[in-house]
Amino acid sequence: MEDFQLDLQGTGHDIQIAPSASITGKIKARNNAGPCSVHIGEGVKGKWNINVSGGARVVIGADTTCETAQVIATGSDIIIGEDCMFSFAVEIRTSDTHAIYDIDSGDRVNLDQPIDIGDHVWLGKQVIVLKGASIGSGSVVGARAVVSGEIPPLSVGVGVPARVVRSNAIWTRRIGQGRLDLDPKAMDVVEAVRNSA
Repeated sequence: MEDFQLDLQGTGHDIQIAPSASITGKIKARNNAGPCSVHIGEGVKGKWNINVSGGARVVIGADTTCETAQVIATGSDIIIGEDCMFSFAVEIRTSDTHAIYDIDSGDRVNLDQPIDIGDHVWLGKQVIVLKGASIGSGSVVGARAVVSGEIPPLSVGVGVPARVVRSNAIWTRRIGQGRLDLDPKAMDVVEAVRNSA
């Protein structure tokens, strides 16, 4: 893994990178509220800049690829499934970074929240996934969309904020024309989603 850096501040972090992963970028872990963990699965590829703190966990499933992704997990987990495909300048964050407080009560109103991205999800160029978001398996999120809620499985979401414009859809890594039945990974996701319903 050339051009890859680890910046571990504090002790007890659990960093696991599968031997077949081919990644560049950086993992930065801060032990400001307990040890953090980052698990990168077999066959993961791309440039990943991962910042994890507050005892959070980041999991990137097997065979997931990206061009460039910024992943920021602060106090809440980010779980990314298997065989996902992320384009350029994707940003995934569990936190607004800076706290916002209600003046009268003194309570923080923008708490960190986890993010869950299912298997075989395609995020287009410059997609932003915000705290509390959930993207179901097999779904597509169009370029420059901002996901702050739920995109159900086998859906296409676009816009700011992202909204579903098509359901009962699946994508394939095959470029151009092709037959869906020739993409076993896509068909496995369709079957898994339908069996879980």
